[in-house]
Amino acid sequence: MQMTPLDIRNITFSKGIRGYRCGEVEEFLETVSLEFETAYTENFELREKTKVLEAEIVHYRQLENTLQQTLVLAQKTAEEVKETARHEAALMLREAEHDQLSKVSESQVKLEEIKEEIQELSRTRVLLRTQLKSFLLAHLDLDKLQERSDSIA
Repeated sequence: MQMTPLDIRNITFSKGIRGYRCGEVEEFLETVSLEFETAYTENFELREKTKVLEAEIVHYRQLENTLQQTLVLAQKTAEEVKETARHEAALMLREAEHDQLSKVSESQVKLEEIKEEIQELSRTRVLLRTQLKSFLLAHLDLDKLQERSDSIA
């Protein structure tokens, strides 16, 4: 049974023939009551403070748990971002290599076209030179014929 300071103050003893001196007992009970009241009050305050502190501990543990979960989530997110960046970089590299091969291929086709065009122009030049030469020779022959015909007449 829990005892309160009021219980100590209100206790009564039965009196016997040669019992304790009532004044001393009452004085002792008053002193014990005051000491007990101080201890009781302090105990009550400490219990209340303990409840508040325990509630704070629960709050901080929840906060710590939340922070740990947030940290784990942030780490996972960072890893996902890194992995996505690696994937995108690899994709961009493949696209760049494909573009490079495509451009090299296009350049080779263009080079072949230019070489063919040069050859065609070269053939055309030879043909034009031959035609011009033939034309000039034909005119020279015509001029010679004209001179002969003028010298005969």
